[in-house]
Amino acid sequence: MKLGRRDFLKASALISASTLTGLGFKDLLYAQTVPTFTPMKNGGQELEAIIDPLTGKVTINPDIFMRNSCCVGCYSSCGNQVKISRKTGQILSVSGNPYNPQNTQPHLPMDTPLADSYLASSQYKGLGLKHRATLCARGQGTLESHYDPYRILVPLKRAGNRGSGKWQPISWDTAVQETVEGGALFSTIGESRQIEGLRQVRDTETLLDKNQPEMGSKANQLAFIGGRGDGRTPFAFRFTGAYGTVNTYTHGSS
Repeated sequence: MKLGRRDFLKASALISASTLTGLGFKDLLYAQTVPTFTPMKNGGQELEAIIDPLTGKVTINPDIFMRNSCCVGCYSSCGNQVKISRKTGQILSVSGNPYNPQNTQPHLPMDTPLADSYLASSQYKGLGLKHRATLCARGQGTLESHYDPYRILVPLKRAGNRGSGKWQPISWDTAVQETVEGGALFSTIGESRQIEGLRQVRDTETLLDKNQPEMGSKANQLAFIGGRGDGRTPFAFRFTGAYGTVNTYTHGSS
């Protein structure tokens, strides 16, 4: 059968239409139509402020307050900005501090009102491209550290054999008493050995080892090993100095 050009084009159009129908072309056309309803807003957080993109008017959300501070995610001491719900007291997010030169350049002057800082971080006249402050993932991760269910908030005492991973919370008064006075601290789990407390260890006259006098006095059995300083390091040095031990180590010790 001889197929003319006109018949060939008709057959091609019919095959193409059938193929598109099989692929759901009808649904594709429907999906491209403009919806007749406004989708519900799901998820997301309350905004701390709303900026009018035309006038730059700042409307502050009274249910949110911001606190500018210093990040402790590492030792770079960048700035951070903490977003807090006034209703629940819960921290909602941690972001960069627009007043801190380690978060943005140029940074905002320290006397800039908070409302103006919102405007400076917005898209009004492109200001956000100039002043938006950033914070690294580690800094933003401090939010997770704060609410970590395994975060230690009270003194813990071993409640099983070493390495068993068993602990029990105790009061601060009990922790101080047992640390200072010592005693059979683990008698409740079957250990009868006596453990010296800080009062017994503080002996600045008796050598720690008579055969190795260079090790100093018995008081050197106390070793302070600290992590972050944050104002506690000077206190630690004063305490260990008054106690009589030379073994004070901080984050930068080697």
